[in-house]
Amino acid sequence: MVTMARGGEIARGGDAPPPWLAAVPVGIAIALLPALLVVGAVIGLAGVGALLARPRLAVYALAFTVPYQGLAETRIQGANVTATEGVILLLLAGWGTARAAGRVPAPRLGPLTVAIGLLLSLLILSCAVAPNLVLSAKELVKWAEVATVIVIGQSLLSRPRDRALLFGALTAAAVSQAVYGLLQSTLLWGPSHFMIGPWLLRAYGSFEQPNPFGGYLGLHLPLVVSVAAFGTAGRWTRGAVVVSAAVIGMCLIATMSRGAWLGQVTGLLVVALVGSKAARHAVATFGGLGVVVVLAAWPVLPAAVTDRVQSIFASLVAFGAASNALTPENWAVMERLSQWTAGWRMFAANPLVGVGIGNYNSVYADYRLPEWPVALGHAHNHYLTVAAEAG
Repeated sequence: MVTMARGGEIARGGDAPPPWLAAVPVGIAIALLPALLVVGAVIGLAGVGALLARPRLAVYALAFTVPYQGLAETRIQGANVTATEGVILLLLAGWGTARAAGRVPAPRLGPLTVAIGLLLSLLILSCAVAPNLVLSAKELVKWAEVATVIVIGQSLLSRPRDRALLFGALTAAAVSQAVYGLLQSTLLWGPSHFMIGPWLLRAYGSFEQPNPFGGYLGLHLPLVVSVAAFGTAGRWTRGAVVVSAAVIGMCLIATMSRGAWLGQVTGLLVVALVGSKAARHAVATFGGLGVVVVLAAWPVLPAAVTDRVQSIFASLVAFGAASNALTPENWAVMERLSQWTAGWRMFAANPLVGVGIGNYNSVYADYRLPEWPVALGHAHNHYLTVAAEAG
């Protein structure tokens, strides 16, 4: 159909409508949606666009999504999917686009890249003996995500400034978790079975359990301490890092996680001993002074704390005695020993390729102690778990 438009021009009925008409139904739909949902969608789309356009931001975002991912997760085909998986996909897409356009350098083939590649190869090899390949696939996805972040991170964080920003993001995330944990501990926000005595609740952050929370804090504290001691120039910056280390350290104590305490002492000693000659002298001086102070204050320390420390040495004495009589006092220690024993038996029987990555639970019944029928999904030790599952 042909009509006469204003000004004498001929308009054809079959011509495409103006582009702005396409926005009308979108605008109507947005107007009908709840305001909070619209704001969330706009922020989410803006975030997705920013991460795709600047994949370096995705690396920084992972510093926060990893510790907080348990707050919002969904299950797809039996696997937990969190915001971390979404950010990693955006990181991969954004980096791939930037790499194709030549805007970022190729990843370096350094020792860390070689190590993670070798580890992935061995984990894949262990699938040959895995009784449940679905469980292996789920575990391999986790390790593949770690490898992706390591490889792409080397490409994106080539400048000192980029690495400093990543340190800032990691520290900010750890401090936020530590503050949350300290509030839980002092205000008694949490389940009653986390109570240690009448006055202290074990901090657990957003990790649901104190021990993994202690492990998370323990991974960050040596890094923050080393930067405070050897890596900052500027009074205010150093002061902020020192305060961050103090907050993380206090919360690590509040987790009452004995394994995290032992790991932390070892980690801080390594940082000090390899840091400098002055640091080694400081360890010798203040370490000895610290031992004297602790011994002097021991009689007045709360019984909940001293009992916790003493149980560390009791655990060492009880190693290999997971079949002993169980009591409420030794149950947690004996449970760990039972899982260590099962994990060691798996490794001893399959030293080359293990029992298959992700299959600890699948074969637990063949290696467990009679008194401990329940598998925990791991050997209560990361190194032993990897050795049991992958050799």
